[in-house]
Amino acid sequence: MVAMESSFAAHMVEAAGYLASALVFLTFYTKTMLPLRYLAIASNVAFIIYAAFAQIHPVLLLHSLLLPLNLFRLWQFHQLIADVADAAHGDFSIDWLLPYMRRHRAAAGKQLFRCGDRADKMFYIVRGTVVLPEVGAHRTAGQVIGEIGLFSPQGTRTASAHCETDCEFLTISGKKVFDLYYQNPKFGIYLLRLITGRLVEEVDRLK
Repeated sequence: MVAMESSFAAHMVEAAGYLASALVFLTFYTKTMLPLRYLAIASNVAFIIYAAFAQIHPVLLLHSLLLPLNLFRLWQFHQLIADVADAAHGDFSIDWLLPYMRRHRAAAGKQLFRCGDRADKMFYIVRGTVVLPEVGAHRTAGQVIGEIGLFSPQGTRTASAHCETDCEFLTISGKKVFDLYYQNPKFGIYLLRLITGRLVEEVDRLK
């Protein structure tokens, strides 16, 4: 009877090892991040059970360390999803961009850029009014200009801009905009909403 129980336990341990190996294989086969993390966590648990009963201490140590790491990465991924959802339905604060921005002033009548110029920065208007003559629009304090040119296929300005009044700006380089676009989902969604809104505004104006 003892021998049968021992044999059964050995088969269960072996089955746990095969299950863990199959789960690892599936993690390499999976193409999307969320299922991959779930499979990785399941394989960690299976390997911990297998290694504990089989007394394979290096494997036990490895997956005991990997399990909390995968759980943390899964939590981060869910936080990323939540951040994107918040950004899609909420307002974006410019405050956290301040360390990356430079302050500039321009007198009334100053040409900021012309249509066709290379787009190398984005402007946040702190004070004053800016006119976009080709678009027939005015931008005032709290608004952003120059973002569409950064994302245009040629990387050039799609409209001109000049100061109607004395203005004060915070500017951020195009390179930093792209860096932050990839790093911060809220900023990325904000830019997409802003550009889409401007394009819809232009379509309505043409109608």
